[in-house]
Amino acid sequence: MGLTNLVDLMNWVGQRKRLRLLGRILHWVASKLRVSTILRMAGRRVITAWAGAPAILITNSTISEALSDAKLHFKAMKFTVEELSLDTINLTLDLSVEAEACGCQVRFADHTLPSVVSNPVKTPEDLEKLEIPNPYQDGRMPIFIEAMKLLRDNYTMIKIASVIGPFTLAVHLGGVNTFVYTKNNPEKLKPLLDFCVQVITTYTQALISAGADMIVLVEPTGYMLTPNLYDLFSKFYTKQIIDSLDKPVILHICGKANHLIEKMCKTGAAAISVDDVDLPSLIDRVPSDMVIIGNISPIKIIWQGSPEDVQKETLGLINSMSRKKEYIVAPACDLMPQTPLENIKSFVEVVKKKKW
Repeated sequence: MGLTNLVDLMNWVGQRKRLRLLGRILHWVASKLRVSTILRMAGRRVITAWAGAPAILITNSTISEALSDAKLHFKAMKFTVEELSLDTINLTLDLSVEAEACGCQVRFADHTLPSVVSNPVKTPEDLEKLEIPNPYQDGRMPIFIEAMKLLRDNYTMIKIASVIGPFTLAVHLGGVNTFVYTKNNPEKLKPLLDFCVQVITTYTQALISAGADMIVLVEPTGYMLTPNLYDLFSKFYTKQIIDSLDKPVILHICGKANHLIEKMCKTGAAAISVDDVDLPSLIDRVPSDMVIIGNISPIKIIWQGSPEDVQKETLGLINSMSRKKEYIVAPACDLMPQTPLENIKSFVEVVKKKKW
């Protein structure tokens, strides 16, 4: 292995307990650098992925078990580090955690991620009854915090936790009326979104205290908003959350978010992660120090394609992004639970072989 850059060195040292002191020093150095600076120093492309769901199944747990048990979750994360060789350790993306802690009912399954199935806030009085969850006591928040602590205690690599976006949490709590109110009664949404900001900020700060080096704020409903509505009901509140944190934040929006790119860049995020967007076209639309992340299809390519398809599509995207060093190669969203292991390994292999 050629340890030619800070990322390779951190990853090699970060997995070796006997080198823990050196790992902590390298980790401290990296924490003082901007994400864009680390990427410019790298001698190759960097790769990240939400690979928790397939890793859970590969390590012989069910998703419902592993997302309710910190040790089983850690076991899957260990697999993503030691067997998949990703450049970062990403806790599994579970956008039901905050909603469940706030009182939403959640449906669990063995081979799919949890989903929110109830919306407790029908009236202003319903909102008044809710309390900000205690991340160390309520719902499954403590499980994710404990999983992050286990990662912190075992690895000095870059560790990433994901949290839900403010508008998406508001939709979980308020249901379809949330979209209706954006146009018909926007003032009615302000108390709900203020509440969501407090929930997300409190939980995020607990994850950071547990060892998270970066946060991905995931706002999948954002793409359904017009630029003006995004300003009012997502960007304004997203910026509040990001400004309150002392760690870099990646803002991820699923779907066709091309109309929101400039808005996303003004949230204070260190990086933007996108799904159904022409990635090379963003190079001239974002600030030079803004990191772009994405966007190989997790379904059409990484799940349903062959290893050769994965390599061809990934190499094509990397080549099309050659002008942008501030770029991290990643799936467009989280990997499907049934994603073939050989496809994930093929994805990682082709990225790590690509030098400047």
